Amino acid sequence: MDFIKRTLLVCGGFASVQVAFAQKATNDSVLNRTVVVENQYNPEVADAFKINVLPEVEEPETAKQEIDYAVSSRPLHEWEVRPMAVMLPSVSQRLTPRGYARASYGSMGNVDMKGSYLWNVSGRDCIGIMASMYGRNGDLSHMTAPEDWKSRFYRTDVSLDYRHDFHRVSLSLGGSFASQVFNYMPSLGGSGASYTAETDRQHYTLGEGYVKVASNGEKLPVEFAVQTGFKSFNRKYGGYAMQGGSENIIHTSGYLSGDINQAQQVGVRLQMDNLIHDASLQQKDFTLLQFNPYYTLKNGQLALRAGASMSLQTANDGGLRVAPDVALDYTFASSYTLFLHLAGGTSLNDFRRLNDVSPYWMQYGGQLCTSYTPIDASVGLKASPVADVSFKLQGGYRITKNEVFVLPDTGDDSSLLYASLMQEKAKVAYVGASVSYAYLDWADFTLSGNYYAWDVPEGMDGLLLLKPQFAVGFSVRGKVFDNLHAVLDYRYEARKDIAGSRKANPVNNLCVGAEYELFKRVNVFARLNNLLNKDYFTESGYPEQGLYFMAGLSCRF
Repeated sequence: MDFIKRTLLVCGGFASVQVAFAQKATNDSVLNRTVVVENQYNPEVADAFKINVLPEVEEPETAKQEIDYAVSSRPLHEWEVRPMAVMLPSVSQRLTPRGYARASYGSMGNVDMKGSYLWNVSGRDCIGIMASMYGRNGDLSHMTAPEDWKSRFYRTDVSLDYRHDFHRVSLSLGGSFASQVFNYMPSLGGSGASYTAETDRQHYTLGEGYVKVASNGEKLPVEFAVQTGFKSFNRKYGGYAMQGGSENIIHTSGYLSGDINQAQQVGVRLQMDNLIHDASLQQKDFTLLQFNPYYTLKNGQLALRAGASMSLQTANDGGLRVAPDVALDYTFASSYTLFLHLAGGTSLNDFRRLNDVSPYWMQYGGQLCTSYTPIDASVGLKASPVADVSFKLQGGYRITKNEVFVLPDTGDDSSLLYASLMQEKAKVAYVGASVSYAYLDWADFTLSGNYYAWDVPEGMDGLLLLKPQFAVGFSVRGKVFDNLHAVLDYRYEARKDIAGSRKANPVNNLCVGAEYELFKRVNVFARLNNLLNKDYFTESGYPEQGLYFMAGLSCRF
């Protein structure tokens, strides 16, 4: 744990917990090792990027993590491009390859390609490159019209990162570029007839660059990192209630931490975002400053974090906001842990984050405000009473000002060809339970269930159209014979029945797949998605693809 903490502090800075972190090990006699542990949860469709608009109900740790090698870190990036689960067998080789490539293709024009390489130029210099492209081009059920919708969505990403290690500090710099092209879903007028706007297409371009200086290992009495960079997001075509133009952000972040003794540490994190918009967008420019001092204590039984999350915003519903940053974990009987967490803070609703909510977003009420969570309290128990078995029980309550809600086209008179985003104060109580079991390399099993009780102001129940009422899911991975594994995933998510509004169909997704290590470091995989061929809106407000498959090959070199 001390190794991981030091590594994340040096390499991560202020990266979101929803991105995939690049973890760099200390130098060995052969090469530098870089491992990226990808998110366990994937969007249900290629273009459905998700953010944490639900309360965080943590899933249990799985026995086998899917890992993706040699993907360069993206310090300023807030998204991870991956349209489907990457199925790889357990890795047993001692030396980590520095290159990774995969390519897959499927029905409905689904395509997914990715390549990356970590080049150790010298003992002190390292260059990481990455390129990916994914998308689809096929007919989807419109759900509110008799004819199918010919959906097109493609996204391409490239990035380059360089790092040089001096004696006591390291210097990193790099950047990335993304191009996202897609078409909107046709809309319905009051008569029920389809019509097309002036243009149904859209093109987003995203760019960023950064420079970072950080402490190098344990050569200094304190650990620190400071990073600054520039991020841009450009919309080429205007649309209903949205103009073409760009949003630019000067992003600066840093941290400083030091040990009081072997068990205690103090630190502070700082982040500042300066938002600048084109005049044509009619958006307010403002600055958001976030400050997080904290104290940690860890011994054999107790893990304590005591701090506060403070933010100051200059405009667009600005002001000073404070939230707790407290976590208490107590371990007893060697494998049982009681925990109490009090969290909160602000989430910047810039164009990048809205694009993560839904690439098809429309700002229905104008510029969106920063979301603020004054309290997110959770309490629970997690344990592993016997080897290879673990479970977790959790309950909590969260309040959020300016919660983001997605409203899809439901076929009424106000139908639009966008996913409308609206904001309102929301409260939610939640409970959850999960259990997992692993038997050697033969089988992994995880089962989880969560229940949510949402509360919004009177008359605003329609905002909850795509919010879950309860959700259950399971995942099974089993070994058929040497080098061949089969996987099975299922998720059911019930939506709230809203009086006077068309109820959204529940999420009902069953997927099955297989993975085979054809040669050493060369794997083939195949997957059937939405095996039940169900029609429903994803959380992004657009229809799920029907039954489709993807198959491909991946290799490490």
